[in-house]
Amino acid sequence: MSEKNRFPHAVAFRVDGQTHGMLVTAAEAAGVSPGTWVRTVVLKALGSQMQAPKVRRAAANAAQLHAILDELKPQGRNINQIAKIANTTGSAAQVAADIAAMRAALESLVSRILDLLRIDEDA
Repeated sequence: MSEKNRFPHAVAFRVDGQTHGMLVTAAEAAGVSPGTWVRTVVLKALGSQMQAPKVRRAAANAAQLHAILDELKPQGRNINQIAKIANTTGSAAQVAADIAAMRAALESLVSRILDLLRIDEDA
């Protein structure tokens, strides 16, 4: 069934420049179009059970996520170095310390990733 048949009613409205700018900013932060963002907010506010068409989201904050991925690459190299040290020296204490430091760095990166991917409750 096409969207046209499932959702026969269109809603349109006008906003001033300042409101439009805020709308575009909120939609970009959520990684969706302004229309999709508005529909999500309206359906949630009305408590509607309507199943809106699935939307392929753009990666919100893509530049920041790319930078984080660049930070993860050295972590992979560090893992290889730790494995080499563990295999050649058998020093468990040094390996444990290295792993603890890497874990802290990775937890920080995961936290940043989740913050960048989070969609506000209003969207």
